[in-house]
Amino acid sequence: MILKDIQSPVQKLLNDTTSVLSATLNSDVNLINQIKAVVPVSKGKKIRSTLLFLLSGANNNYSDKLLNIASSIELFHLSSLIHDDILDSADQRRGEKTLNNSMGNMISVLGGDFLFVHSLNIMNNIKNPRLLDILLDSTRIMVEGQLQEIENNFNYDVSLETYLEVISKKTSSLFGAVTRMAAIISGEETKIENEFYEFGINFGNIFQISDDLIDIFSTSSGKDRFRDLQEGKITLPFILLQNSSAKEDVKKYFSVEHSKKLLDLFERYNIKEKSQEKVDEYYKKCQNFLERFSPSPYKESLTKILDFIRFREY
Repeated sequence: MILKDIQSPVQKLLNDTTSVLSATLNSDVNLINQIKAVVPVSKGKKIRSTLLFLLSGANNNYSDKLLNIASSIELFHLSSLIHDDILDSADQRRGEKTLNNSMGNMISVLGGDFLFVHSLNIMNNIKNPRLLDILLDSTRIMVEGQLQEIENNFNYDVSLETYLEVISKKTSSLFGAVTRMAAIISGEETKIENEFYEFGINFGNIFQISDDLIDIFSTSSGKDRFRDLQEGKITLPFILLQNSSAKEDVKKYFSVEHSKKLLDLFERYNIKEKSQEKVDEYYKKCQNFLERFSPSPYKESLTKILDFIRFREY
């Protein structure tokens, strides 16, 4: 399944978003232009913008605010990736050098802050206070999730409940913000708005669990395998492995040096399949939500993007 094909009903909007992003980052400050040359503004999957545009199309809403909302969200997301790369000491992202690898942590922190402030400015200029409130609330929740994750680094006994809470905050809260915004600009009632939000949270949980599976099982992601384990992040497969192997001390293998043994254990206890079962719980909820929309190319792509994030290898 090719993402570009899924995005075809909203490809023009995505291209226009990229143009807005490029224009937004123009500056007379030389270092900012150097940052812009390194930061992949025009790259990335733009899943969040795609979700915003597809939901709006499926809901027959063609607001002129969509481009600015999408631009704000993409800058916000990009700023969070820059800060994540600093925290993780990451050398590469999307097959290219990270900003911190190219220009150091000091410039990267300021570069991330620059994008974050620009994101808030764009959202503020839309003149809809609720949209800005949602973005700010998502910021708070994401930081809480990041801190909660750090608090549990190398905690090999972290519970499933804590793991799910962390990913719902750190990753899914922004997806929830995007889908809630799609409901607001469509003029939906509060009850419907909350259902849009829940869809975003469930979508984000699928996205993050799939990411955690890619970290372990994918050979085509362009990233080092077991990167999460190196950083002390105990993700769903490790939690399920412990729960499935109560009579065996598997924690002693929780290091990259034992990656082959871990892969053997994951296969023996069907951990990939059990992780997929958890993904499918959220997947079914997302499917049920999409039933509300009439048939259209937008609805079709929403269904396909669900499958894309469910089974993606990169």
